[in-house]
Amino acid sequence: MPLREEACKGTRRIAAKLIPGLLLSVAMCAAAEAGERVDMQLVIAADVSTSMDAEEKALQQRGFVEAFRRPEIIEAITAGRNGRIAVTYVEWGGDEQRRLVIPWTIITNEMDSWLFSLKLEVNSPAKIRRGTSISGMLSYADYLIRSSGYEATRSLINISGDGVNNKGRDVAPVRGGVLAGGITINALPVVYGGLQRVDEEAISPESLLAYFRREVIGGPGAFAEPVAAPEQYSSAIYRKLLREISNMSEIAAITNRVPHR
Repeated sequence: MPLREEACKGTRRIAAKLIPGLLLSVAMCAAAEAGERVDMQLVIAADVSTSMDAEEKALQQRGFVEAFRRPEIIEAITAGRNGRIAVTYVEWGGDEQRRLVIPWTIITNEMDSWLFSLKLEVNSPAKIRRGTSISGMLSYADYLIRSSGYEATRSLINISGDGVNNKGRDVAPVRGGVLAGGITINALPVVYGGLQRVDEEAISPESLLAYFRREVIGGPGAFAEPVAAPEQYSSAIYRKLLREISNMSEIAAITNRVPHR
């Protein structure tokens, strides 16, 4: 029995080393299929700046991991005209502070969606220097979409954040260029942290939400889905992704079968 237990432990250690590499290889192969028609290109831009503590970063990442395992999300993906979307996941913070966690990946079925979530699950959120450059992240997301090579019906940026732009270029001209390219910007504002100070001015959670709605989101059907408490990350991310991936007619059919939380 001791020998068998030791063998099992050895197998688990080997698997722990091999699985992340295997998942990355799968993701890279999927990303290499550029030129396909997809229903949507989606850039998930997760704020991991120093104003987000380790627990918040983990809750945010876990929310996306769980969402891509939800049958309603998978059903929404496969219900599109082409039955596939392209997704990439980026962490960001201050100006020029970003990390491409998962490159462009095609999701067409439950297995693809679970592989995407598993690759994200083994990620350790980056430690990015102080600052919030929404403009820098929008510019990078615009580049990712324009250079993807996919033929997409819709292109969206899903950006989370717990503060206003305070590094890099002004948001307005960058946002304007993104919207001019037909890209929709949606936001996941983290608004439960109380007052924050920017240039000696205190910003309330209500003002921060208003800022994202006024200065950040834009494009057809743009919206902001606030996270009003730490325990709301998972449900807010799920609702946001379902709304983004689905067409309006499909949303009604799917959400009518989903119990409210």
